[in-house]
This record gives sequence, C-alpha cells and structure tokens, in this order.
Amino acid sequence: MDTALTTAAIAATAPIAAAVVSWFGAFQARRTAVRHHAWERFTWALEQRPGDRAHDISIAVLRHLATVAWWSKADRRLAHRALRRQSQSGYRASTPTGEDLG
Repeated sequence: MDTALTTAAIAATAPIAAAVVSWFGAFQARRTAVRHHAWERFTWALEQRPGDRAHDISIAVLRHLATVAWWSKADRRLAHRALRRQSQSGYRASTPTGEDLG
C-alpha cells in the first residue's frame, strides 16, 4: 500500500516539476533576449556623435537605460556615466570654439 501511494505521489509531482523547470527556462531565455536587446541599444547610443541626426535619440535611449529597474545596478551606472559623457560632448560640440564654457 505504501509503495502504491509513493508511486502515485511521484507520478503527480513529476509533471509539476517539469512545468516549473520549463517555466524557468522560458523566463531565463526571455530575460537573456531582453538584456541582449538593451545592450544593442546601449552600444548603438554610444556610437552616435554630436552632429549626427540620431544623437538626440541616443541621449533619450541612454536616459531610459539609466533608469530601468530590471537592469543591474552596475549596468544602470554605466548607462548614467555614458549619458553624462554623451551630453557633455554634445555641449562642447555646440559651443562656438568647441571648448567647454562652464
């Protein structure tokens, strides 16, 4: 009797465990895809230079990436530093002599 009950419990638990493992795999795959896309956006934003038509968009992309909750703290800090650098380089490029006035 105990063997039948144990077998039934194992048979009932196996599909639940398989569902949890499957869900976790799908969750990790989605998370990896989202992070990869964010890094592509980040590197694209860094490639834009002052004077490029997409420079303002790159500032907006970096501003967004610096504040998203699902990115790690280190990644958000990196985006924040890149935003500061992009913003400063745009300011220097817009001054008449190309020098920082402040």
